[in-house]
Amino acid sequence: MPVLASVYDIYRVRTNATNIIKRSLRLIGAIASGEELAAHEQADGVEALNHMMDSWNTEKLNIYALVRNTFTLTGGQNPHTLGPAGDLDAPRPQRIDEGLVYLSGGTLGTNEVPLKVYDAAQWGAILDKTTSATPSILYYDAAFPLGNVWLYSKPDAAYTLILYQEQMLAQVFMDSVGTDILLPPGYTEAIVHGLAIRLAPEYGKEIPLAVADGAVEGKARIKRANMKPLYIGCDAALVRPANWDITTGDYV
Repeated sequence: MPVLASVYDIYRVRTNATNIIKRSLRLIGAIASGEELAAHEQADGVEALNHMMDSWNTEKLNIYALVRNTFTLTGGQNPHTLGPAGDLDAPRPQRIDEGLVYLSGGTLGTNEVPLKVYDAAQWGAILDKTTSATPSILYYDAAFPLGNVWLYSKPDAAYTLILYQEQMLAQVFMDSVGTDILLPPGYTEAIVHGLAIRLAPEYGKEIPLAVADGAVEGKARIKRANMKPLYIGCDAALVRPANWDITTGDYV
């Protein structure tokens, strides 16, 4: 029985970028079992791995967790930039979804009140955006490298914005390729097979069918694991109670 470095390792994989690249190359027959990577092979593998992680970060169901971030807004300012070294200093999100953004402070006290999230058309329909009051609506312009968070009404005080952001898959740096990384269940297998497919053309190798199937199924598994149920709301007045007699139209 293997010895666990931590009791928590029973449900997560401990690996590093070098081992991921080596296994990907073994799967396509580019290196043999036990063979170490040349410096250029490692550099190429890190580049391909980072490009793949960047691509995966655009797919919502690849994201396994949400991180709660809090920001202090500047009264009278609109918009606030969101991203590294922006007004709201955090990783720039691809999107901000309704149900994941709240406001507190000012007239709200310690209550965390949800904000409505508008799309571009809804935001454009607001004619006067200069009003200052307690914000109730957020519009996110996902500009790059800093996104823009617009609020209506324009904040009239230093409110606290609470934002639940997607925890993006991290990039790997060359000086940390041998450092242990911990991945949630299913991710290592999906990453290894996906990377093997990306590296195969660079090494002039055909992609084995088992590797292609492993990449498809591996990604499908993590997306199934990350899928959240959708709950449909309905006005209570539209729902017939359980004691409704359909034959008479009366309550019984």
